[in-house]
Amino acid sequence: MKKTILTITTVAIASLSYAQKAKVVSAYNYNKAFERSQKCSELKEGLDAINMAIDHEQTKEWAKTWYYRGNLYFNILASKDACKDIDAEALDKATDSYMKALVLNFEDPELKKLDLEKEDGSDIMKFYGALQNKSKVDDEMYTMDIMGRKLPGLAGEHGNAGIDKFQNKDYAGAKESFGKSLMLNQLGGKLDTMMMYNTALAAEYSDDTETAKQIYDGLIMMKYNIDGNGPNLYRSQANLYKKEGNEEKAAEYIKKGRAAYPSDYNLIVAELDGYLKEQKYEEALQNLNLAIENNSSNEVLYFARGTVYEALKNEDNAVADYKKAIELKPNYFDAVFNLGAYYFNKGADKVNEANALPYNETKKFDAVKAEAKVAFEASIPHIEKANEIKPEDVDTANMLIKVYTQTEQYDKAKAIKAKYQ
Repeated sequence: MKKTILTITTVAIASLSYAQKAKVVSAYNYNKAFERSQKCSELKEGLDAINMAIDHEQTKEWAKTWYYRGNLYFNILASKDACKDIDAEALDKATDSYMKALVLNFEDPELKKLDLEKEDGSDIMKFYGALQNKSKVDDEMYTMDIMGRKLPGLAGEHGNAGIDKFQNKDYAGAKESFGKSLMLNQLGGKLDTMMMYNTALAAEYSDDTETAKQIYDGLIMMKYNIDGNGPNLYRSQANLYKKEGNEEKAAEYIKKGRAAYPSDYNLIVAELDGYLKEQKYEEALQNLNLAIENNSSNEVLYFARGTVYEALKNEDNAVADYKKAIELKPNYFDAVFNLGAYYFNKGADKVNEANALPYNETKKFDAVKAEAKVAFEASIPHIEKANEIKPEDVDTANMLIKVYTQTEQYDKAKAIKAKYQ
């Protein structure tokens, strides 16, 4: 009797095992049927079968189980929008299935334990080593098809998903999608530098500073410049170090960028900003001259050079640059204000000079005071214009009151005072 019970149990286990193997075969057949008919129901039936097989002890360690599962999810993606309602996570499930199929395809038990998505990439290196050493596999076709055809397709899908997430400001999600695309392309034997750049950009925007810096450095080493983004690598690195308060390292990257791309306008301006902060006016002037050569219609550059000339006491050139900036942009407040302030300060200096004269030098006093009035009068149209452009600016209003007073236009000074009380 006991022997009979044992036999029945053995038969039951064998039958269950056979049923799971049959589900793997069914999944394969349903996938083939879909490729002929394009009926989404075939994919759904196939997935129902294969998703039972991946949970069973007998079939969950088979490469073919995961390969067939990957193919079913891959075909959901390939169907465009027709079958996507079957599973919104088809992309990730196809990717995971193929990753498992690649390692389970090895006969060596140790190689079956590889994790191809391991962050440090060490298992990918072991995987490639196994391929180069021609380690035995269950079916060479699985590896060839996955790496040669399926991974490039999935890499493109992950890249597109990353772009959508980035545009929707899901930067952490974009970084993950771009990273998967990069990893899949690497497995397929291709280094996608554009995807590296996208990954670094998403990492920067998601405040994963270390990842961003590491990838940017790698791209700089490879002299990446697709779509003219080479100079941006240096600027991005500089910005990351600035956020950390490391101004020295930031300046180092801008300097390297200027050496690599000497005519890049944005790098010139970035270096200029550093020179101005450190009051290195001669170096700033050289940068501005080069920047204006490359972009002669940019009013900001003329304004900046005007301020540098003023700091260097080269007043004629300062005035000429402020006027050029205003010519390019008539309502450019900063340039209009600085031009008015230049003449106002010149008048104020003359007033101080006159007041410092001895009492007996009345003739010279009158002459210097007259020079002051000329300077004040020259400032009026520019200060008035600045006040018109930005009436809420109190400093401009106060300067206008003072210049009206100095030129004895008391009614105008009183009107401005009343306006701002």
